[in-house]
Amino acid sequence: MVKPYPPGVFVKAGRFYRVRCEGKRRIWIGLSRVSEGLPALYRALADLEQQALPQDRMPALIAAWQRDVMERHAAKTQVDEKARCKVIAARFVEFTADQVLAPDVAEFLLAYRDKPRTHNLYRALLRELMRYAIERGLRTDNPVSAIRTMSERARTRYVTDSELRRVKVGGIYGDDAKRTRSGLMLAALIDMAYLTGQRIGDLLALRWDRDPRAPDTPHVCAEGLRFRPAKTRGSSGASVLIEWTPRLAALVERLRAMRAARLLKARMSQRVVSSHVFTTQSGTALTYSGAATAWKRAVKRSGVADVHFHDLRAKALTDKERAEGMQAARHMGAHSTESQTADYVRARSGARTKATR
Repeated sequence: MVKPYPPGVFVKAGRFYRVRCEGKRRIWIGLSRVSEGLPALYRALADLEQQALPQDRMPALIAAWQRDVMERHAAKTQVDEKARCKVIAARFVEFTADQVLAPDVAEFLLAYRDKPRTHNLYRALLRELMRYAIERGLRTDNPVSAIRTMSERARTRYVTDSELRRVKVGGIYGDDAKRTRSGLMLAALIDMAYLTGQRIGDLLALRWDRDPRAPDTPHVCAEGLRFRPAKTRGSSGASVLIEWTPRLAALVERLRAMRAARLLKARMSQRVVSSHVFTTQSGTALTYSGAATAWKRAVKRSGVADVHFHDLRAKALTDKERAEGMQAARHMGAHSTESQTADYVRARSGARTKATR
């Protein structure tokens, strides 16, 4: 069996090490955690020695793709892609890029035949990796093109106002009925998601002021909240200004009060508070993983079944369409066409009409 990592690399205490010999002395140089997968190992090796690695091996190809392509993606997307890359690298560890054939891909995807969405996500990533291999001259065709996508049932979940309140309460109060450290910030994030209809990645990127070095970054301005969704920056470039309403203004004032408290604590402990709107107790920017963990705990405590954070965007656009029409919902969602919004909203609310008589 082929060794799953390059010569001179060993595992100890859950980490990869590069071992060098100087006479009788062995020097162990830490590289990465085993749990981070083979792509992280190859990146660490390249940074350490800038040596010629077997670039045609799948783990090395994945590491190169992460460096050249993935790092331009949104933070949330990168979290998901890293997890899938780790699985793919482990499964195809013995393969060179040109050895991956359609039957190999089909066999790998069999494990997800009961999960259409997961199946399609892995298929899409493998197809992108094979495209990248072609671009690098490591193969001439894309074997994933022969594999069909699976039909996905559209998500129709609509979160009610009552359920939303229950999730917020579940975030604010722990199992001991005492207030949690992150509860109020999570409640504000939930309210912001509903009032603006924006994705979590764009909400977490929201800053108190416009950054001249990164003008597309979401920020608070005099007219309201300015968003240029990460998903549109490389395509339509659509942006949206969510204008002030009494509820949105009150929410931002709540967040300003939380920021003032963090600034006071930071001065006492000589820490720096991030310019992001959503932060942790210590004043650092709230990360996707941190928000996701807090959300899952809140949902579990609330007892609300089958609810995802992205359902808040669906609720926002659905309620916007009901109150102001499809065009208003399209503008809020920063969609290029009304049909995108129509499918998005109607899949969750259903058509409405009066009885015949």
